[in-house]
Amino acid sequence: MDEMRKKIIIQEIYSWKESRMLPEQYCNYLLALYGQGELPPSKSNDETASKKNDIFFGMLIGTCFAFIVFLNYFTEITIRMQMLMTTISILVFGLAVRRLKGRKVIFQMALMGMVLSLLLLTVSLAEFMAPGKAGILYIFLFINCGLWILLGNKLKLLHFSIAGSLGALVTLYFLLIGHSSGFK
Repeated sequence: MDEMRKKIIIQEIYSWKESRMLPEQYCNYLLALYGQGELPPSKSNDETASKKNDIFFGMLIGTCFAFIVFLNYFTEITIRMQMLMTTISILVFGLAVRRLKGRKVIFQMALMGMVLSLLLLTVSLAEFMAPGKAGILYIFLFINCGLWILLGNKLKLLHFSIAGSLGALVTLYFLLIGHSSGFK
């Protein structure tokens, strides 16, 4: 049996062992059989450490975003301080996106944290620049939705493109409803 085929079979047996499709003793027997008497090295500790790091980063990203939302909506600090903290969080999420680029799920979580923080920042900025002026807010929202669509297309993330498109449609709907009732 060629080496490539053996390697594929051994990887499959490891996945059976991990998902408990077969009892551990059977998997060990098959691994010894296909390893020709030698038990192939088990999965490296790097994969286990990587999964633990992903869980840690996921929790950190979620906590950071929850803190920013809490800071923006449930505290009495000034809007300038809110915008500063949100800008810092965008930079932190941006660094996380660069660092986690190879990891699919955790990379997308960091990217979502970054664009949602950017959305919070632009809403705060619109309120700061022109309080009560819905037109400015709609412009910022359209820019955000366009950014989401561009990111979705560039990174081939369908959910970003869909979210951007739906956001633009909802913003357009409220723009038309507000325009017919005479917004400021």
